Amino acid sequence: MLLLLSSVALAGWTRTAEENGCVYFVGDRQGTYAPVRAECEWPIAAGKLQGILAANGAHADYFTSVSASRVLGPTAGGELVYQVHEASGISDREIVLVMGQEAIPGGTRYTWTRAADQAKVTGKLVPTVVDTGKWEVTATATGAKVVYELLYDPGGSVPSFLVRSFQGSGTRTLVGELRTWAEAH
Repeated sequence: MLLLLSSVALAGWTRTAEENGCVYFVGDRQGTYAPVRAECEWPIAAGKLQGILAANGAHADYFTSVSASRVLGPTAGGELVYQVHEASGISDREIVLVMGQEAIPGGTRYTWTRAADQAKVTGKLVPTVVDTGKWEVTATATGAKVVYELLYDPGGSVPSFLVRSFQGSGTRTLVGELRTWAEAH
């Protein structure tokens, strides 16, 4: 059913891959980089996935591209969270995010965006310029529908082939890590 639903073209999105119960897309360029999207149907209880995503300080436990995730405290719209992102071939990046959540019909949306105040970064790593995205987890008759979107500008100098790699296999890896963690824990 997911494949049938995802075969309907999403305005502004181009289908790029299908893997692990998900269909992947890349969107129209927004500034320097293009957003990515995944739509998944998994036989995992929505509540289990929601519990994992709500633990903002634990993201480094299951996303290999996040080597640190520390909750700094509450803020308007959610929590301030310091993260360090790592990827093979480039220097580590750091950012303070505002991470929030809201109820949506049948589930929960988890959002994040770069905080206006970046005073809590160490200054020892490359500052991330844009990191905005969401996870949406809704219950289905057989588990959960999961939607992931990300617009990311790592800042600094990054070869375009590495950007394309993250938009492709990197996105599939990250989304797959959520499923793997949920199935194993």
